[in-house]
Amino acid sequence: MEFFGPLLYLLGGFAILIIGGESLVKAAISLAVRLKVSPTVIGLTVIAAGTSAPELMTSLMAAYQGAPDIALGNVVGSNIFNILAIIGISALIKVNTVNKSIASVELPSLILFSLLMYFLVSDGFLTRTDGFILVLVLSTYLIYAIRRARKTTTSPEDLEDMTVLESPKWDIGHLIVGCLALTGGAHLALQGGIELGKLAGLSDRVIGITIISIGTGLPELATSAIAAYKGRNDIAIANVIGSNIMNTLAILGFTASIHPITASKEIITRDIYFMIAATVILLPLIYLRKYRLGKSSGFTLLSTYIAYVAYILLAT
Repeated sequence: MEFFGPLLYLLGGFAILIIGGESLVKAAISLAVRLKVSPTVIGLTVIAAGTSAPELMTSLMAAYQGAPDIALGNVVGSNIFNILAIIGISALIKVNTVNKSIASVELPSLILFSLLMYFLVSDGFLTRTDGFILVLVLSTYLIYAIRRARKTTTSPEDLEDMTVLESPKWDIGHLIVGCLALTGGAHLALQGGIELGKLAGLSDRVIGITIISIGTGLPELATSAIAAYKGRNDIAIANVIGSNIMNTLAILGFTASIHPITASKEIITRDIYFMIAATVILLPLIYLRKYRLGKSSGFTLLSTYIAYVAYILLAT
């Protein structure tokens, strides 16, 4: 029975996070469609930012509550979950056609951002200065993305299945509801996840990389899976790559800028290495499959994630 309360907090927090993330994504999509931004750019920026909001709130709260391994592990674990599990599941649902621009620009950029993150945290600390550096790189990336969006021509067909809310007031309302739900959901999920992990004898690192990262990754999973089912591969893959960029630059950048983070040796020497390797391996996989990720690729990615989680749990 001692597990019941924390489990209820965890599941309730995840449910609220999903509601908040969905509300935020609806508002973001509606605003983007009003501005006639292409689906790929929407996926890389507004949807990615919206679905990454749970990770931001959770990492901020974890850092403030003195659980740095959860704050950092949440980001690293979410990036691994996004690449292996979400793209894997999306590819199992329907063949994913990868936009050539993502393979040639955004994915290599994500690899560079991941290497930058490792370089900054390799000394065991992510200081406020490190956080400012990540935020500066994020700002540069967003400026590039906005300029690119302006140069991209978007046809009405590209924006099919993109729901526009009734009015800009509804967009703002969904944004507010989403932010409030994400804040409350992150608090509940974090509290429940920490208590459950402690009862199970798990370290903060394992809690962050497994329980918390999977929970906060549910909005990305839902968004990409639904997009893949509807044949919107441009959103499914772009959402994952964009979310990982946001996780690496925005979440760690803002969190460290507000509250410096210490990193355990295991995260630096094991988990970040695996995160970078998973991201790097995706690049040749896309090229070898000629920009199409089917069921075999999906099975390989998802199986790798399951094996990784099993290894972490068995090694504790």
